[in-house]
This record gives sequence, C-alpha cells and structure tokens, in this order.
Amino acid sequence: MPVLKSKEKKYQLLKPAAPAQKRKTPKPVKIILIVLFAAFVCFGIFAMLDNAGYVKVFKLAWQLEKQSQLSADDQKILSELGEIMLLPKDITPTMAVVTDAEALKKIQPDFFANAKNGDRLIFYPDQTILFDADVVKIIKVGVVENTKAVNFAIYNGTSDENATAEMEKILKTAFNNAVVTIKENAAGGYTKTLVVDLLGNNPEIGQIAAAVGGEVVPLPEGEKKPEGAAVLVIVGSEK
Repeated sequence: MPVLKSKEKKYQLLKPAAPAQKRKTPKPVKIILIVLFAAFVCFGIFAMLDNAGYVKVFKLAWQLEKQSQLSADDQKILSELGEIMLLPKDITPTMAVVTDAEALKKIQPDFFANAKNGDRLIFYPDQTILFDADVVKIIKVGVVENTKAVNFAIYNGTSDENATAEMEKILKTAFNNAVVTIKENAAGGYTKTLVVDLLGNNPEIGQIAAAVGGEVVPLPEGEKKPEGAAVLVIVGSEK
C-alpha cells in the first residue's frame, strides 16, 4: 500500500498544469476607452465636414432659423398693435428694439421721453410708433429725426481762410447728423457754392444745397473725389 501511494503522488505531480486565466480589464477602464475612441471618431467626422463646408451650412441654417423666429415675433407685435391702432396694410414697416433708452432721450428727448429698454419702434414712411409690447400700449407716435451721421467734405474755393469753418458751422446748425471729416482747399477758385452728392442717393441733397445757399452739381472736373464722404461742399466766394 505505501508503494502504491507514492506512485499516485508521482502521477499527480506529472499532470499538466491548468492554463492561467487572462486578467480581465476593469469595467471603468473599458468605458473610458470607448468614450475616447468615440470622441476621436466624432472629431474626425467633424474635421471632414468642416473641410467640405458642411459645418458652415449647418451654422447658416441655425442663423436663418433665428431670423425667421424674429420675424414671427415682429409679426406678433404688429398684430397686437393693429388691435388698438389702424395700420397701413400695404406697407411693411421697419422694426427695431430699444436697447439704450437713455442715449435716445439725449438725441431726441421729446419723442423718447418715456421710452425704456425693450420697447418696440415701428417705422413707417410718414410716422414712427413707440410701442410697449409688455403692456400692449402705444407710448408715442411721431417722426423720429434722422440720427444716422452724414459725412461731409468741405473744399474751400475762396481766398478766405475762415470760409471752411463758417461752412462747417452752417452745416452742423442745419443738420444735427452732420459730421465734417475732410477739410481741404479746392483745386480752383469758385464763385458759387457747389454741392456734390458723392454717393448719388442722398434724398436730402436739395435741402443741403438750400441750407448752404449752393447748387447741386456733379463733381467738377479737376477736383478729386474725397474718400469716405457722402456729400462734398465747395465753398464759393458769393454770399
């Protein structure tokens, strides 16, 4: 019996060892690896789309959606206003939101005296409406002065050195939005004061000519066109 025991032990020692089990990757590490791989793939797709111009198209579609929502909002404001005031049906107004009421009060205190940020401005050709959409109330109806700056150039066509300063004073007194950006001597001498619409689309060019006692003409030959100005006034010696 002892001999048989020892053989059995020997046989057991010669049995092949069980294969070692592979170490399993912890689940949190697997999740992190999957997330990183997905992010890498997404970044690659984004880069390809961006190079092809599709990302810009997506952004544009978002901007157009925002604009259509604003238009719908403006239409809602017009509908509310139309319930309490007769509005022109054949004219589409220009609409804006008051964002700096205090600045507007300084520019035109009579019209904007009771304005506040968030109020709506509805512009028609013959009138402007200040409307509080929160309480559906008309604040003011009237005409808003043109507050967009008009850049003037003044050429002195006389021998009087003070002629340019005098003309600038006349312009700023007559037009609250006049800004003189260029002051030079004219290439030649002039008897009459001339007014040139440099952009060709100024509806007030006749009023400007009347205010300065001048005549509306094309740019005289020999005179250079001033850069950045909308209206050129060439001062003449006649008063």
